[in-house]
Amino acid sequence: MRRFLFLLFSTFTVGLLSGCDFWALTFTSPLASTASTTLPTYSANNGTITLVNSDYTFYEEYQSPAYDLTDVEAYNDLLLATRDLIRSSNVQIVATMYRTMQVLPGITKTVVSNTSSGSGIVFKEDQTYYYALTNYHVVDPENDEPEYEIQAFGDTTTFTAELVCYDAAGDLAVLRFLKNDRTGIHLMDITTRLFRQMNAGELVMAVGNPSGLENNVTFGEFIAFRTLEDYANAVIEHSATISNGSSGGALVDVDGNLLGINTWGTETDDTKSYSIPVYVVYVFLYNNGLA
Repeated sequence: MRRFLFLLFSTFTVGLLSGCDFWALTFTSPLASTASTTLPTYSANNGTITLVNSDYTFYEEYQSPAYDLTDVEAYNDLLLATRDLIRSSNVQIVATMYRTMQVLPGITKTVVSNTSSGSGIVFKEDQTYYYALTNYHVVDPENDEPEYEIQAFGDTTTFTAELVCYDAAGDLAVLRFLKNDRTGIHLMDITTRLFRQMNAGELVMAVGNPSGLENNVTFGEFIAFRTLEDYANAVIEHSATISNGSSGGALVDVDGNLLGINTWGTETDDTKSYSIPVYVVYVFLYNNGLA
């Protein structure tokens, strides 16, 4: 599996390292200009939707009741409640890749070719399954035979999951797993912040499973929308720390509404992280019948 590191080199380089925990990019200039006036909206076409450019300044502003809180304790209580809420949406994903090798003429052996782990969020359920959103690079088998396991909030072990759909170019995928008798799972809100402006310096939270930590939450702020050379849509730059294992985890606002999926980070500056925006996520889910 490939692990691309987001290194701010002055020359174009692609590093191929072991593991698949964390997706990142290398390119000539770290970031292009802020894309604040050309963020997309939707265009309907034969039952599907696509992204088209529109003027971001016409997006509706988002006003949380939390913004009006003046009591420090009340505000702290709200943030702690949101932290606990998004933890109950978080899942840890383990992908094990198998490859069949010929050891002697007519004799083959199946071996583990790679393992990786990442994060995801539960956003949907039906009578039988929970559905978890993650990055494609977390589950990408790269031509091997994959097996997926998920550990949801409150689980003490992992459970089998199956890949439902994916978009390799958009780096998004959905897994599903049996609901069993779980309680306390929170379905993350993926619609409230659709086509709502990000506020300058807005407080954000990132949840995931970095470096073996389970349900870890970090705080930061929204910086800007950016464009990356190797990704088609503008992405969210923020300062909440993410690292190996954070890929596929949620970026949320103070109320726990999804803002994006954490996908890229930097090795040189842990105050710069990048997420796939919720409106890109929504197009992917809608076109696969999951929104």
